[in-house]
Amino acid sequence: MKNRTQIAAAAALAVAATAPGLVLAEDSPPPPYLMTDANTVTIAVTWNADSLDGILPEGVMPAEDLSGGLNVYDADGGYGLTPYSAAYAYVNVKGWNSSSNAPARFIIGGWYGPDPKVSKAMRTHFNADVKTGDASQSADNESWIGTGGDEAGTIKLVVKPSGDCIAAGGTLNYVGDPGGGEGYELMQIPFVGNYCPAEPVSVDISGPEGSALAQLKVDKMLAGGQLRDGTFAFTD
Repeated sequence: MKNRTQIAAAAALAVAATAPGLVLAEDSPPPPYLMTDANTVTIAVTWNADSLDGILPEGVMPAEDLSGGLNVYDADGGYGLTPYSAAYAYVNVKGWNSSSNAPARFIIGGWYGPDPKVSKAMRTHFNADVKTGDASQSADNESWIGTGGDEAGTIKLVVKPSGDCIAAGGTLNYVGDPGGGEGYELMQIPFVGNYCPAEPVSVDISGPEGSALAQLKVDKMLAGGQLRDGTFAFTD
């Protein structure tokens, strides 16, 4: 499967290179985007209710249980934005459930990069309030660690492997801030990969003074894990 995906991605790039209207590498191309060879460290949480005050735009309501999470991930292959990395926090919201019935998500804040065109694409096409930054993953004998951010703030996740990896897939919807426009931009992400369960160990979040990330507080860590060798698309 992985080889077929890589071949398909290479073929798409070859076609794009000879097609009219080719988007130059330094530009921010419109979606859809394809990410391959992706790896993610993730922790699901419930958020402190007071720390969510003023974060969501009008008309977007948090899930009743105030659930959400944080992801740190990177993707080396694909088309449109790769090489790609991100570290962000999100809250689950009411409405806009995905085709696999997963609750929709609203990105509270984070960093996308490492090239500025990545964060620009997220702001332009999906109304996501994110900044330019970088993210990376590492491991020791007991833990997986994901860290991302910039000089003004960071997200750091630590999880401890707790079981065998299994094949996983689905669709996730992300709702964007309209930014004064009409309606909400909806980013749809179909994905597949190998999910490896883990126990959450720690979440550390810091952000610039006055930012949403600076006020955000975790009430409880629910679960952790890693998605390995993932393939996913960003579509609108």
